[in-house]
Amino acid sequence: MIESLLPADFDRQRFLRDYWQKKPLLIRAGELAFVDPITPEELAGLACEEEVESRLVQVNAAQDAWQLRHGPFTEAEFEALPQTHYSLLVQAVDQWVDEVSALLADFDFIPSWRIDDVMVSYATDSGNVGPHFDYYDVFLIQGMGQKRWQIGAMCNSMTPRRDESGLRLLKDFKAEQEWIVNPGDILYLPPGVSHYGLAIGNSMTYSIGFRAPALADIVGGLADQILDGLTQDQRYVDVYPQLPLHPGEISADVVQHVRDRVLSLLDRPEQIRQWFGKTMTTPRYVNDETASCCDHHEHADHDHDAPAISDIITLRSALDGGAEVFKVPGSRYAYALDDTHAELFVDGECYQCHWRLLTLLQALSSPGHTEALDPDVVAACNADEEAAQLLLTLYNRGCLIIG
Repeated sequence: MIESLLPADFDRQRFLRDYWQKKPLLIRAGELAFVDPITPEELAGLACEEEVESRLVQVNAAQDAWQLRHGPFTEAEFEALPQTHYSLLVQAVDQWVDEVSALLADFDFIPSWRIDDVMVSYATDSGNVGPHFDYYDVFLIQGMGQKRWQIGAMCNSMTPRRDESGLRLLKDFKAEQEWIVNPGDILYLPPGVSHYGLAIGNSMTYSIGFRAPALADIVGGLADQILDGLTQDQRYVDVYPQLPLHPGEISADVVQHVRDRVLSLLDRPEQIRQWFGKTMTTPRYVNDETASCCDHHEHADHDHDAPAISDIITLRSALDGGAEVFKVPGSRYAYALDDTHAELFVDGECYQCHWRLLTLLQALSSPGHTEALDPDVVAACNADEEAAQLLLTLYNRGCLIIG
């Protein structure tokens, strides 16, 4: 098990107040030595898999031209690489390697539904992906080796970029701060902050990224949901017909009427809550093998060859017999409450629940997948028809492992 990465004196409340989405912060490693939870060879092995998203970035000696390739890769391609000046980046490694997923435990002061994935990069000496900025928060955990991080100005969609490599790099990057990071150091970067990381020798970095949907996507998604509920029968009507001052004028009353109709469609908290919950729990990286987890995950005392559970009787029998409940790696959970009921969001679906299931919803929505659900919570579920049915539904939809 990976020990805490954050130093003992790290003030989470102060961080949220003074740094989160405001300014960068370098958090030097605590007393414990950082041990990489994955080797470069294992990372390269993942990059050879069809279902894993990976990229390879090579840079020239002058550090002014980059080449991007997308995986999956072959062993022959890796063997043909030079000794220096390249970076391998693999997305969602936390879904494949439990020890990488364990890195997320320290960041539970950020809502778990905000976390996107852990991208792992291996860079040889002088390897980098060029100066750029991201639209999301990121914690960059330094593994083996060192990296020189240069931090520049805030950027936005109007900042000039060079796109010839497909990396959307900054045209005119100017460093304002510079740090050399060592194993266990953590660099936090808010959205929009330009940065440029250059490997000093062979280096590993673990990037914890956070979801931040664009307002355009939020408005578009909500609009699509509203449109799905409208029919051709719902049209503009003249609420207060009267003689116009001029036949061609669109009066202020008409504009106000249209505005009121549109706002009445938008101002529905339950609709916004459900759309947001579904959207934030929709997996970005779909792994067809995570439901079985046979090849990449091993949970203590869990039999992956256990018989399928198809009904409540079989489920309760399995739980009475000591079966444990695990979340499937890559499945995303969140919940919300209103005055009458609770809602559980799992992998883009919404499940209406009674308030009494809150303890179960909180257990399911906690970060991580390597630990089984609390046996007391599972026992309580077994005694509750609605809770047991929810577990069965999630199991049959490939979101839970029970065995």
